[in-house]
Amino acid sequence: MAGKAEGLVSQDDGELWHRRLGHLHHGALKILQQITTGLLQGTLAQSDQCKGSTLGKFVKATFHEKDSRTMMILERIHIDMCGPFSVASTAKHRYYVIFVDDFSRKCWIFLMQKKGETYSKFCQFKALVKKESGNKVKALRSDNGGEYISDKFKDFCKAEGIRRELIAPHNPQQNGVAEQKNRTIMVVARMMLHDQGLPLHLWAEACNTTVYVQNRCPHRILGMSTTEEAYSGKKPDLSHLRIFGANVYMHVTKDARKKLEPTTKVGIFVQYTNTPHNYRVYFPDSSNDVPKDTFLVVGCYLQRKTSNLVVVSGQA
Repeated sequence: MAGKAEGLVSQDDGELWHRRLGHLHHGALKILQQITTGLLQGTLAQSDQCKGSTLGKFVKATFHEKDSRTMMILERIHIDMCGPFSVASTAKHRYYVIFVDDFSRKCWIFLMQKKGETYSKFCQFKALVKKESGNKVKALRSDNGGEYISDKFKDFCKAEGIRRELIAPHNPQQNGVAEQKNRTIMVVARMMLHDQGLPLHLWAEACNTTVYVQNRCPHRILGMSTTEEAYSGKKPDLSHLRIFGANVYMHVTKDARKKLEPTTKVGIFVQYTNTPHNYRVYFPDSSNDVPKDTFLVVGCYLQRKTSNLVVVSGQA
């Protein structure tokens, strides 16, 4: 893939990467070729039609961010929640909460079964970014929702020296960074689900995949940089990205099958993990329409199983 001669990349390849990157617009694809590794080089031909974009991308006009950007990571964190979803996820979640770093625009997403879990998810997020970066969260911006202004939440922030920035009631534009991010996540997740005709209970996996991919894409306020590089200083590699909903062929080891049973099990790719080339795969209970963009995962092995979702590993 990386050794392909530069020139005009076929329309099929352009459309493939458009979908692998969460239906990213083609202008941003050109930027990604310059600031990441693992992406085809050359002029990406643009397709006129995309099923997922047609079914999921049309939304009403939204407000624009007007607030000034901070000067370093974790100087201000924007928080916002989404839910309840009418359909529970595979793990019975009905909400998620996101945290967006104001400087880098990197996003973290945490799934929840109840709104009351917001405080514990913030504690988890704070510990995670402290370990990752060595920096502390200095300010937290949110609306006045009850999940953000409980005594426990306020006391924790006070003890940790975190400044609270509560927006004025009925003025969501003051938390525009998180509000806009939430809208984007939902638009892209909807596109990916409908693009492959997948069941709606996979919304949590679609949202997680959206955040993972968008953290490796450029943002308009960053210029020639991805959000991941702005946060960690590391240039992301995109060679392991695959289309959400693509077929995964997982090898079944001898001790996990009988002599005449198939040596391969077919699943559907639904999420990345923190380890490159490890993919979370969905095995539906019944055979439905087969999604497009089949790819082979070589030397896979079952690592963990939760309901009908597993994590497989291998070089795609």
